[in-house]
Amino acid sequence: MDAIPDRSQLLLSLQRALLGAVHSQLRQASIELDPGSQLVHVRFEYDGAPDPAVKESCSGAATEVIADFPAPWELDVQHRVVPYPGRLIGLKYVAYRRAER
Repeated sequence: MDAIPDRSQLLLSLQRALLGAVHSQLRQASIELDPGSQLVHVRFEYDGAPDPAVKESCSGAATEVIADFPAPWELDVQHRVVPYPGRLIGLKYVAYRRAER
């Protein structure tokens, strides 16, 4: 992909990658782009410390995202613990948010 990815490309990439990777501990997944440094940021926010398998699953989803944006794009994956009802602080585009009361 030579052009700078747009909002829909970012969201569709992360949503596709999350298929089968969403766990009950995942509260939110978001994504944004830093065109200047050619960096794709992906943030996962969890309800408490995630089980290793959950974190690995989300990391795998992030790897699938960066595969959609080959070099020179690089990946920054962030895993944040935000127990419910803590305030979520997503990146620019939220691709997944758990239903909460």
